[in-house]
Amino acid sequence: MLETAARFFARPPSRKDVLAVFVGLRPLVKGEGKTSALSRDHVIHVDTSGLLTITGGKWTTYRHMAEDCVDHAITLGKLDDVACTTRNLRIHGYMEDSGALGSLEVYGSDAAAIRALAQDPALAVQLHPALPYIAAEVVWAVREEMARTVEDVLARHTRALFLNASAAIAMASRWRSC
Repeated sequence: MLETAARFFARPPSRKDVLAVFVGLRPLVKGEGKTSALSRDHVIHVDTSGLLTITGGKWTTYRHMAEDCVDHAITLGKLDDVACTTRNLRIHGYMEDSGALGSLEVYGSDAAAIRALAQDPALAVQLHPALPYIAAEVVWAVREEMARTVEDVLARHTRALFLNASAAIAMASRWRSC
């Protein structure tokens, strides 16, 4: 990857420039051949008992997957064909102009509650100079988002582990000593 990236940058990146790595899982539907050639699309299977199963797909297409699944269920159950509202449904935290929230942008309408937590000076502290996260985000993750472990907070709630592994390790070391 570094060799390929070097062809596109004025200064070729080196191993020391890598802050973190991420390897994801692809939910693939069983097929023939190499996994790289398999489709990431979802598949809906209806077995003889009428059980509807949806497999595969991507996080980014979950609304389409839900609509497709419900449409199949409507057909199978001979229900009234009602237009799906998913396309226009706003998810929790939706906010029209979230870009104005700065580093709390990902929280949308919940950013105000995190700012309120940060009124406590101990929770307004930036957790590491290389990352924008503050202690109030950790409290929020535990209280409101069901975070249960340090790794859970670092990987899934703040994404710090995927952005800068060394900084995340330093943050974890600080918490473990508390």
